[in-house]
Amino acid sequence: MITIKPFDKTQNGHTVLSIQLKNTAGMEAHFLSYGAILQKLIVPTNNGSLKDVVLGFEDLKSYEEDTAFIGQLVGRNANRIAQATVTLDSKKVQLSANEGTNQLHGGYESFGKKLWEVENLGDEVVFSYTSIDGEEGFPGNLKTEFFVKLQEDNELVMRFEAKTDKETVVNLTRHEYFNLEAENTDSIENHHLKINASQYLPKTEVNVPSGELRSVVNTAFDLQKETYLKDAIAAIEGGYDHNYILNQNRGKQPAAILMSSDKKLQLHLDCTQPGLQFYSANGMANFTGKGVSLKGPSVALCLEPQHFPDTPNHDNFPTTVLKPNDVYEHQITYKFYYE
Repeated sequence: MITIKPFDKTQNGHTVLSIQLKNTAGMEAHFLSYGAILQKLIVPTNNGSLKDVVLGFEDLKSYEEDTAFIGQLVGRNANRIAQATVTLDSKKVQLSANEGTNQLHGGYESFGKKLWEVENLGDEVVFSYTSIDGEEGFPGNLKTEFFVKLQEDNELVMRFEAKTDKETVVNLTRHEYFNLEAENTDSIENHHLKINASQYLPKTEVNVPSGELRSVVNTAFDLQKETYLKDAIAAIEGGYDHNYILNQNRGKQPAAILMSSDKKLQLHLDCTQPGLQFYSANGMANFTGKGVSLKGPSVALCLEPQHFPDTPNHDNFPTTVLKPNDVYEHQITYKFYYE
């Protein structure tokens, strides 16, 4: 069932819609037409109770003032671009630099701060936004469509499509902050995580990849087996904000599995992207939102399927260049189990 109704108004007076998808098992996904934000993700347990597993706010003003990309669709380019420059059509293009000399998550106003058009297609919803030529420095008018469908097996399927009229770069992702038991704990340190990746990308002092593809074996970055996060996070100064190179031959295994402390509630995340950014949100504490006041450290975590950070400046990374007449496509799924 899909329900669309008014949610709130922006500070400029524009109406923002709440788009609510619900299946017969009781799972619900509530999106906003502002930023294509996933405001609530409510999952059922086997005793009939419901859990909201993402951080968020009850009011629009908090989202407008948020600087942590909570629940947003991030674009045009997820993660960082060094020196905020790319080369397109053999020309250097200067982008907006909103994190020192880098561009982070598409600039000062990511797609998560835009108003999206919404259409109910019957069994799914499509959000659409056109980023104009020159927005945040990116060339080309880029039309992005984001399709959302909630399956009866408690799987949320999200598809991205984009087209441009000039050569540009595109790298879209989701930025949910997950905490599978926010009603009971201030932190995700007691969660368990597995990432299906045997390599990761080391970073330079300015927080962009060095270009090396390094093995996770015998390091604190090895999350190939189910890992207790408290110990793992403590082993890395500043915690995790690193991109994993997903194993492409992982068979029926998802890209990542996140488990609650008792391992009964599980999120299986899969995607068609080559990388997954794991952000343990070490600096995020004292979060107050929908019915919770969390004190951290690491009140939640992000698992962001995407192309590699700073891809336009590394010839050995899979390209993010999108040309006219081509279509950018990828898919992310969140599937929930309760055992």
